[in-house]
Amino acid sequence: ANGGTPTAQIRDNMQHIMQNNAAVFRTGEVLQEGVRQILEVFKSFEDVKVSDRSLIWNSDLIETMELQNLLGQAVATMVSAENRKESRGAHAREDFAVRDDVEWMKHTLCWVDEQGKTRIDYRPVHLSVLTSDVSVIPPKERKY
Repeated sequence: ANGGTPTAQIRDNMQHIMQNNAAVFRTGEVLQEGVRQILEVFKSFEDVKVSDRSLIWNSDLIETMELQNLLGQAVATMVSAENRKESRGAHAREDFAVRDDVEWMKHTLCWVDEQGKTRIDYRPVHLSVLTSDVSVIPPKERKY
């Protein structure tokens, strides 16, 4: 990677956007802006610069590879949070303050391709156990 932007700068940009736009308490407006910004940072990785060219103990290369993974996770997190129109667990939407089990009792699955495009799908939450040794723990609202 022989671009012009150091890994640390891209990582700092990602960290700032995630802290400001994907904190526990969120609104749709903040999340929409976060999606826009995190996609810009994702695309900025195309210009990443790895300065260290050594083949052993190359922490610059390792940090760059880790950042590539983190950027995909950041995009998936931000897009999934913006898409979920309810509050649940550590996802507290101030514009959708009530948990909605009818519409949203499901797990979000998100795929991010190499261009940062996402595909969202869902799978059901299983409210049963496979053995009689344990009992089902029903979901309950989390209060802050």
